[in-house]
Amino acid sequence: RKLDLVAETKRKGLIFHQKLNELKKKYPDHISYVFGIGLLAALIFKLPDKNKPDTLLPSIISEKAMQKGLLVVHTGRESIKLAPPLTITDEALIEGIEVLDESIDDAINNR
Repeated sequence: RKLDLVAETKRKGLIFHQKLNELKKKYPDHISYVFGIGLLAALIFKLPDKNKPDTLLPSIISEKAMQKGLLVVHTGRESIKLAPPLTITDEALIEGIEVLDESIDDAINNR
């Protein structure tokens, strides 16, 4: 079966960004922006009740995600970069975002 990688990446990118924006709505005090297109994204973190970058929370989230088997890129600043493979299944994409959600929740509540 032939895979149209460009069309599939666009379709999966819509799912990816919808789910990431749901995280932004779930954690409005901590996530200020979701940037990206297709299967490339960044979450930008802020300090609660302030408009200042949070550089510690992404570090904690990255560590917790790695412990759960999800690798994300912490830039050393206030963002986490995400770039799943273009051939990722829908199920694996959603599972990865669920692990990220758990990691954010753990990091916020066990800080």
